[in-house]
Amino acid sequence: MLAVAGGALLGIGFTVAGAAFGPRHPVLADALAALDERQPRQSYPAAPVLVRVLRHLPGTVPDADLDMIGWDRDRFLVARAGRSLRYAAAGPVLGTAVWILDLGLPLVAPAGLTLVGGLLGWTGSAHAVSLRAENAREQLRFALVSYLQQVGLLRHGGAGVSTALTLPAQLLPDGWAMRRIADELAHAERSGLMPWDGLRRFGERVGVDELTDLSAIAASAGHDGGAIVDTLLARAGSLRDELLADEHTDANRASGQMSTPGALQVFLIAAWVLFPAGVALLSL
Repeated sequence: MLAVAGGALLGIGFTVAGAAFGPRHPVLADALAALDERQPRQSYPAAPVLVRVLRHLPGTVPDADLDMIGWDRDRFLVARAGRSLRYAAAGPVLGTAVWILDLGLPLVAPAGLTLVGGLLGWTGSAHAVSLRAENAREQLRFALVSYLQQVGLLRHGGAGVSTALTLPAQLLPDGWAMRRIADELAHAERSGLMPWDGLRRFGERVGVDELTDLSAIAASAGHDGGAIVDTLLARAGSLRDELLADEHTDANRASGQMSTPGALQVFLIAAWVLFPAGVALLSL
């Protein structure tokens, strides 16, 4: 009965912890206020004291990575603290299990597991955000190939520079990357900026040089009236070739890494087959 009660308490604790860190429905007033661009950006809904403490802890990620995935720093810090707590919870769970089963394990083991789990959760959050941002940049570059081709075709058809930069993002809103470009262009228009200025600011914020190059090409056509059709199509082709080359490199690397588990599996099977025969021969 004691073991059943302990297991029930652990289950209730995990359920409460999961509900605390799970997604919640936003408050309508807060969501509408966040959409108002005239208001300053509010901090992530969390305890102000906790956020101020987390800001002074070591370890950070670049602002470009956070902007790339659409997070602000307060949200990242709160998510990082939650991940650290979830990882550190392995220590109390182990301690409770040891106490219920009466295994006689010293207290330093759960305490050490709590410390290691908290550190892994804290440092792993930055690494996870960096990987997520790099994947998002790669997806944005793939979307940019289609965007460049559409812009070049519109310019070839006689459309103006502003129309050619704005229309493809409105006509191809299926992916998040194209929607992000459309949002940046719309924000630049509301701010009184030209579309190429919006693309330049977006590229500088998220660390995508291809957007900055596109902005420079479009700005030269907008200011000087230069022909950019061939330049845009050539840039789209070169970017596509670069992305395909990176994909082939990653595929070859993954294929090389797959050979190690295969060799280990063959070794284990051979050992499993030969071990009884070896034991029998040695026992003669």
